[in-house]
Amino acid sequence: MQPRVTAILVAHEGAPFLDRTLAALAAQTRRPDQVVAVDLGSRDGSAALLAASDPTRMLQAPARMTFGQAVDQAVRVIPAPEGDHELLWLLSADNAPAPDALERLLAAIEASPSVAVAGPKTMEWDHPGYIHEMGTTLTTLGAAVPVVDVELDQAQYDEMSDVLGVAAGGMLVRHRLWDELGGFDDALPVIDDALDLCVRARLAGHRVVVVPAARVASAGDAAPGTAFLGKRTPRRRRRRLRRQA
Repeated sequence: MQPRVTAILVAHEGAPFLDRTLAALAAQTRRPDQVVAVDLGSRDGSAALLAASDPTRMLQAPARMTFGQAVDQAVRVIPAPEGDHELLWLLSADNAPAPDALERLLAAIEASPSVAVAGPKTMEWDHPGYIHEMGTTLTTLGAAVPVVDVELDQAQYDEMSDVLGVAAGGMLVRHRLWDELGGFDDALPVIDDALDLCVRARLAGHRVVVVPAARVASAGDAAPGTAFLGKRTPRRRRRRLRRQA
């Protein structure tokens, strides 16, 4: 069966980023089959921008809702999956995918039935030559950390594949697996919920891969999770980029 992709775009006060993200979503070489947009109580015009993009479904939710809860709300308004060919593509307002991002992620999943979760190489929003994050792992104390974090992209990690986890922003996950695992676990306020989902997917016998050829620009710190948008401040980001230039 041909894969069927539902893009779920979640925004909370995302107006500064949405023009770029929505344009990038519309420019995909392999466009999603449907788009569900969820606005979390924004007061900056995000809801109007989302509605103007003509999504398949437009939902409103409380600002206090987490990213995972917003995704769950979107999942509830689409039909239940009929097979492993149905996928969810998770994006937040500040995730702008490169034109071939979805095509590349899909290729990785179609090439191997054992792959259930695929994540992109996320790039710095204002510095496209720098990797924002690529893959996630755990420290010995159980803290979630990026495998690669704010580093000049010289193709040095382009052979990476299987990883412990990937960020939520840009994640492509089989819809059936999302339902089986219950999505992100809001009972884990400290552990990164995307990494937790990926670990549970691996324990269930599935593979989690990062796809270096699939790029998604990100302005957030890692990706929206339990705290929704934990941002690295622009000043801190600029200092890190200057140190590595």
